[in-house]
Amino acid sequence: MNPSVRLECARDGAVVETVLVAPDDSYPYSLTVCRASGEEVVYSGESLLACLVSFRKVLEQEGLLLCCQGARSDVTSSGMQSQMTGSRWVYVFDREERKLSGEVVDILAPACPEEAVTVAEQRAELFRFLGIPDPGCES
Repeated sequence: MNPSVRLECARDGAVVETVLVAPDDSYPYSLTVCRASGEEVVYSGESLLACLVSFRKVLEQEGLLLCCQGARSDVTSSGMQSQMTGSRWVYVFDREERKLSGEVVDILAPACPEEAVTVAEQRAELFRFLGIPDPGCES
């Protein structure tokens, strides 16, 4: 188990809650999240990024965005990274040049509220970067 991290949750750009997130980077991966209310929930998945997405979707139902590097619109995982780190580390991509920037970030590192986007916005941006239609979107 890795050390816990404190991450902020924002609504309309303003921080409204701080959560404690404890990752387990052994398979099966999980994130144990302790909310400000004291509620503790474990999110499990095939990678830490998948666990993070599950938690972000719960927050989004409350109108909140998680302010972390894994919630930026310009990050993506790779198969090799996923195998090596459980997707704890992801690549940053350059939208303009449509290439990976070479920068790698920890998905659980803090980010500014302005950098956080919804899961749907992140997915749409990734498909735009890849230059392919999103098979999950209806036309």
